[in-house]
Amino acid sequence: MARDKWPILLQVLLGQLARASSFFSRFRIFNGGCFCCAPDPSMPPPSIPPPRHTPEELRDMAYCDAHCHLDILLHNLKNGGTLWGGKEKICKMWQTGDCWYGYDCQFAHGEHDLRPRKALSAEHVEKYLLRVRSDPQMASLKWVVTNCCELEAIEDTKVIIECADQLGLDSVYCTLGCHPHDYRDFTEEAEKQLREAIEVFGKRLVAVGECGLDYCKNFDESNDVDERARMMDVFARQIRMGVDHNLPVVVHARDADADTLEVLKRFLPKEHKVYIHAYQGGQEMMREALMEFPNCIFGVSSMVWCSEGAKATAIHCPLERMVLETDAPYLAKEPFEIPSLAEKIAELKGTTMQEVLKVTLDVSEKFYGLGD
Repeated sequence: MARDKWPILLQVLLGQLARASSFFSRFRIFNGGCFCCAPDPSMPPPSIPPPRHTPEELRDMAYCDAHCHLDILLHNLKNGGTLWGGKEKICKMWQTGDCWYGYDCQFAHGEHDLRPRKALSAEHVEKYLLRVRSDPQMASLKWVVTNCCELEAIEDTKVIIECADQLGLDSVYCTLGCHPHDYRDFTEEAEKQLREAIEVFGKRLVAVGECGLDYCKNFDESNDVDERARMMDVFARQIRMGVDHNLPVVVHARDADADTLEVLKRFLPKEHKVYIHAYQGGQEMMREALMEFPNCIFGVSSMVWCSEGAKATAIHCPLERMVLETDAPYLAKEPFEIPSLAEKIAELKGTTMQEVLKVTLDVSEKFYGLGD
């Protein structure tokens, strides 16, 4: 074979590998594996090590899980695993004629193959929330913020918030937005739907997001000029939504540091609150965001055990500009794993778990306005 053919073959091979990574990254993982946040899309992150602390040691402390997905966690528990929602969406690779899984594909091949999400029941949600209130492992969990970042999840999130109200559980709050993986879903009608939902949720709604840019998951699209512009526009429109409603903005940024900063600088007022969640990107971007936006904070997750970027964020981000998150069920099983994460952060920063929990709780409360 002629040598000049090799670069072309290599490009084809790399393209197929990128598509495969994009496909696998869409699976929901129950025990700590968010392919969209893991450093290697083909490998889930490691489980969080067992805690060294005891419930008794946490008795006089309190903490906040600043970012999780209770709707997905509850669906996983209800359905006994992660493969319950594949047919909710059309397969991207099928749309481009590249899906080689055929009938075995976990995603819909056409409108006729779509299966609507079965909503969570109040009974199922109440059972979990009662556990949050009574489980010794969660006795010190003061606040939990669940992110609703799919249009299909709005109704589930309403059920979660309504159940929390009925149970008098004042620890559960939520955000609303459109995840960058689903940027194509953010139509004018979708934006209208989200804006209306913001009004309905009232005080339990504490931020817009997560929204942002993900050039790892949306690898092919990020190399298309028009699609990249569309992703940035969807991000910008959600920033405007947060500004219009005077709500903080929660940002998902992966392999998109420069464009994330560009959009933030163009559309986010300097004093507006913004939270870059589960960050494991470049330190230059973090330093610039912290300097440019005085009310910017960064989230640290269990990725500190396996990602050098996340570890660097934990080490170099000032504690007073940091919050802790599980991103459950993706990067941890449940919110009660925050103290174990605090132990790791304390080890990296040369301080105590108590100090990490105290400061990050205060940052979470001020950022989201919890308890106001």
